[in-house]
Amino acid sequence: MVAGCQGQLGVPLCRALVKELGADNVFSTDKSEMKQDTHCHFETLDVCDEAGYRRIVEKHNINYIVHMAGILSSLGERYPDLAIDVNVFGAVNALRIARDNKCRIFIPSTIGAFGGKHYQRDMTPVDSILQPQTIYGIGKVFNEMSGDYFARKYEMDFRCLRLPGIVSSEKFAFNGTTDYTTEIFFELLEKGHYNCFVKEDAAMPMMYLDDCIDALVMFLKADPARLKRTVYNLGGIKVVPKEFCDATLQHFPGCTVAYKPDYR
Repeated sequence: MVAGCQGQLGVPLCRALVKELGADNVFSTDKSEMKQDTHCHFETLDVCDEAGYRRIVEKHNINYIVHMAGILSSLGERYPDLAIDVNVFGAVNALRIARDNKCRIFIPSTIGAFGGKHYQRDMTPVDSILQPQTIYGIGKVFNEMSGDYFARKYEMDFRCLRLPGIVSSEKFAFNGTTDYTTEIFFELLEKGHYNCFVKEDAAMPMMYLDDCIDALVMFLKADPARLKRTVYNLGGIKVVPKEFCDATLQHFPGCTVAYKPDYR
């Protein structure tokens, strides 16, 4: 079951799992009505509704929860209470339900789990110091540690990957810090101008969508005996906003980009 299936990763992940397992073995949910076809059965679900979440898992005999629901970094800074409700309480609901129904569970984390001045920025080790500066990152660190606790205390199969920023060609709700790498194309096509909301030298790791989906599927399928920990980093390439935007502008003659950090 993929909860939060209508996001940038949820839709292609569902489709990849359908190819891997068959449509009858994949179930998808999201708070909003289905806008993009996941190629499998779909029901609406607010992950903050523990009773509703539990009912769907038990009704459909779910044995693997892929909890992708979340409020991303930019939106979370505008609505921190909403981010806490969805990212923290929603994830706790998923962990409790997985425990009670003996499900495997995957909850993604993020590069936003890192922060402050004390972590190694290049080739960052998994056990680096975590001092996130956003409510999104704070919630994800809570999820990581809670999931690890549940795994040890209840002998659950909990898995987590810290994902880099994702570059794709699909238009979706642009609510994450790294979403400028996709949003810019639609803004330049529609308006001829883009306001980049991150600093022009704010280098962050990125990964192309298809590579991320391949990694997720392999990680979800991995033999538990081969996993030595519950949380892993997923590496990417370093992308600098100005370099990325300058390269993009070469394909959009007459278009412009301005840097307005945190204008959202």
